[in-house]
Amino acid sequence: MTGLIEIVVMLLFVARVTRLIVADEITRRPREAIVRRLPEGSPLAYLLFCRWCLSVWIAAPAAAAWWLLSDVPRWSGLWWADVPTVALALSHATGLLVRAEPEE
Repeated sequence: MTGLIEIVVMLLFVARVTRLIVADEITRRPREAIVRRLPEGSPLAYLLFCRWCLSVWIAAPAAAAWWLLSDVPRWSGLWWADVPTVALALSHATGLLVRAEPEE
């Protein structure tokens, strides 16, 4: 049961941080200031507005932290297999959660 709770908490963490950076009003001004300083068509500017894209970068360190700090048994025991797998799964689930949000 602990493993399931950890996964749900990690998923909600990744989804919330991603939304905070990409879509929340509280981060709108810093986000726009960064984009204004970037060249047109910058991949970073695109990243700051794409939840599917940014969630990968949020999920990667979250998955690494899980692998290092959790006592839950890993399925392979190899960090280079488990961390990317968990990160991609968290990112995809975050993208699916985005679909459930109403359009702004």
